[in-house]
Amino acid sequence: MPGRRGANVRNGRGVGQSGSALRLAGLAVAGQVIAYALSAVLARRLGVDGFEAYVVASAAFILMVTVAPRGIEKYALRVLPALLDRGEWGLARGLLHYGLRRTLLTSLIVGLAVGAWAWSVRDFADATRLAIVVSCLALPAGALVHYGVDVLSAVGREASALALSRIAVPVMTFALVAVLLASPVAISGPMAVGCWGVAWAVALALMAFEVRRAAPSELFRARQIEEVSTWKTEAQPFFIYRISLGLLGQAGVIALDWLQPSAAAVGAYAAAMGTASLVAVLATATNRAYARRLSILLEQRDFATVLDLRSERLRWLLPTLAVFLVIAFALTHELLALFRPEFVNEGVVPLRLLAVATAFSVLFALAPTYLKYRRRNRATYVTVACAAAAQGLLLLLLAPRMGATGAAIAYAVSMCGMYGAFAWMAHRELALLRKGCAAS
Repeated sequence: MPGRRGANVRNGRGVGQSGSALRLAGLAVAGQVIAYALSAVLARRLGVDGFEAYVVASAAFILMVTVAPRGIEKYALRVLPALLDRGEWGLARGLLHYGLRRTLLTSLIVGLAVGAWAWSVRDFADATRLAIVVSCLALPAGALVHYGVDVLSAVGREASALALSRIAVPVMTFALVAVLLASPVAISGPMAVGCWGVAWAVALALMAFEVRRAAPSELFRARQIEEVSTWKTEAQPFFIYRISLGLLGQAGVIALDWLQPSAAAVGAYAAAMGTASLVAVLATATNRAYARRLSILLEQRDFATVLDLRSERLRWLLPTLAVFLVIAFALTHELLALFRPEFVNEGVVPLRLLAVATAFSVLFALAPTYLKYRRRNRATYVTVACAAAAQGLLLLLLAPRMGATGAAIAYAVSMCGMYGAFAWMAHRELALLRKGCAAS
């Protein structure tokens, strides 16, 4: 017999949940549009070289903020909903505190190591080196905010989490950049990165307040129970997948900065990737809500409702992706020109390739979440490793000769191959499980 919550999804609650997913998607897209507009403004005001320093430091920050929690944030999103549903407050509190300590300690170590490395390496331009160091200073606040986003999502406050991380942070950053642009001081790449750092620090205080307000009061009264060895082991697949995905996403920018001497190539690729990210947030935003529900459904072994969940997601996602692809192909030149005219010729093919690859990955983004929740770790590791190897090889072969187009080809081949494999494995296993449940 399906669990009570699973039955609600099929008996009408799914409509409300679909509306919730659409609201989350709206928040995420709005925030991404603000960040996109900010990037366009900075591309015009910083110049080609200054924008290169900004995007390289931003890519480094994204990688570091992915590493810092070491998978505990995604593991918390997997485990916390079930713990709270069962009223296991002590374990839930212990997991929260452990994740907080782990994220803070790792972010400090990673920030110091990367900052020292960037300052000592002479292959970077001075502005790029300083921008990376500034991003390292912002890392602890940024990493803790990202951890807080998944904690808030686990307690059912996905909209609040998105409003803080996707709306408040870019809005504050844009406001600080506007102040600098209005001042007599000439803005630089490191200064733009610093504006993000200030915004992350303010958002951290807001996030802490919201978590305290949103979490059940029993959670803070319970005696803390920790199962550190279990949590370390079970968080590892989430960490490996997250860092691999971060490397796949940012490798193009970093490889172009090293292998392609043209700053315009780096800027064009970053502009194309930023445009494609307008739709990528549909997965990162709504998957937190779906992941929370998926966690409870799998605990109840309600595989039929898991399939309903997938169908519900596809009903609103498919037409949205279709509209995005039409816009990306019809207005390619205009979208790139928002950044700089120099990026248009170099970025047309990369933008179209990245748009297709991103739409494909968004469509099947829930498949790897399901596989990790089912502890299909070996299949996940092998698939990600093959995708990373393919991208690395293609970057070495194509980026020096083809610039941004070569980097986009490497990304598209690796991401489409990886998510296609994930989707096939998840669909096959879920169909077998559902058949087995029906037979019994």
